[in-house]
Amino acid sequence: MLRDQLKGELVLPSDPGYQLAKQLQNTEYDAISPSGIAYCHSPKDVVACVRHAQEAGVPAHVRGGGHSYNGWSTGTGLVIDVSRMNHAVAEGPTVRIGGGVQSLDALDALAPQGRQIISGTFPTVGQGGFLTGGGLGWQTRKFGVGCDRIVSAQVVLADGRVVRASADENPDLYWALRGGGGGNFGVVTEFELRPVDAPRLTGFETLWSYDDAANVLVAWQNWAVEGSEDLGTSLVVLPGMFGPGGRPVVKIWGVHHGLPEDLERALDELTERACTKPMHREVGAPGPYADVMHEALCGSKTVQQCHRTGTHPDAEGHRHPYTRQAYRLTGRAANLAEADALLQAWNPDLDGERYLLCMALGGAANRVDRAETAYVHRDAQFLTGFQRATRDDELAAQAPAEYDRWADNCRQALAPLAVGSYINFPNSRVPAEWESEYHGENAPRLGEIKRAYDPDGFFRHAQSLGEATPAG
Repeated sequence: MLRDQLKGELVLPSDPGYQLAKQLQNTEYDAISPSGIAYCHSPKDVVACVRHAQEAGVPAHVRGGGHSYNGWSTGTGLVIDVSRMNHAVAEGPTVRIGGGVQSLDALDALAPQGRQIISGTFPTVGQGGFLTGGGLGWQTRKFGVGCDRIVSAQVVLADGRVVRASADENPDLYWALRGGGGGNFGVVTEFELRPVDAPRLTGFETLWSYDDAANVLVAWQNWAVEGSEDLGTSLVVLPGMFGPGGRPVVKIWGVHHGLPEDLERALDELTERACTKPMHREVGAPGPYADVMHEALCGSKTVQQCHRTGTHPDAEGHRHPYTRQAYRLTGRAANLAEADALLQAWNPDLDGERYLLCMALGGAANRVDRAETAYVHRDAQFLTGFQRATRDDELAAQAPAEYDRWADNCRQALAPLAVGSYINFPNSRVPAEWESEYHGENAPRLGEIKRAYDPDGFFRHAQSLGEATPAG
């Protein structure tokens, strides 16, 4: 019996903790009921799960932080959960992290050791999926894509072997794990990373009137592309439910790796480019990297409070409601007409919760050859996309067609700027050409490596390599 083979915990549908154990970050996938959830504590536990699933003929679903937009880390089979493999330790010139460690926990654990790593812009994202998909965040311009800093990975393969992937051992697998997407080649139980040299940061936030949204969007994008690589920044257009006086608002925020006075000058320049002043501008005090990132991601919450509700007695972190999204990687700043088209697709007259989001990329990430890693998008300057959500459970259960139509329109608005798609931010309705959008000219080599390491397609999800039909 699998339970007897595990050092970790196996949760079955009849067990008291099952309803919580099967949750992902998005509430939409609560309707899916796995045959079991195995919380693995070691590579040996993962091997036992893989062999059990093979022998029992049940699908395996690999889960770290549970943040897959399209629910790829769950299903009706056995969920192999690596979230309890969550160590983060500095060893010599590198850092070792568990395949399931979440961003905020890694930042917190490494802070006393004087080391830090690249993380995303949501605190509870698991590093395993983040890194194997590429790894984009506010550090991208300064330090490159997260997967560029992988030195080695420990991986459990479909045949039950535990192997090391590095430049010297299984180099083809090492190449593929750096951007080929999670849940494709095996279960990564540990990463060895080159840390980033970022001892201190300064956080900032500005709010702008929606009346100036098109000009601000264009100004921000040009400012980000042409500005210092010390700047990590995002822009989001928020609906009236989050804006002052019930009006939509544009928020620009992020972190700066350089001197505070350089950040102040940069924000002055943004104001000049936008030809209007922000409604609000706040620059924090410089502080340790982990502290500033934590405040930007969690506000005043403690580390435990910032975790997803239910996962810890003190956890208060929210879950995401039913959501439809359209995301593309874009290769240049939008002009005014294109910015207007993006805002019209977002639709200021629409009621409810929806967002237009942009994250500045480029910089160090684009000084790597497209074929050097599986992550191919070395010409991308922005991750740009739209999300629309509803917290009405009855409406969500109907899978409203208008939400899909909205996302389709948003995707069309992004098309003139698009240079590809990022597998960690997939579209809700993925087109037939999804594999080339994710992987470009690297797709054929990724397919070969998939067949070499997982010839029977044991590791699979709706958009895993070799799947012929996209999820609709």
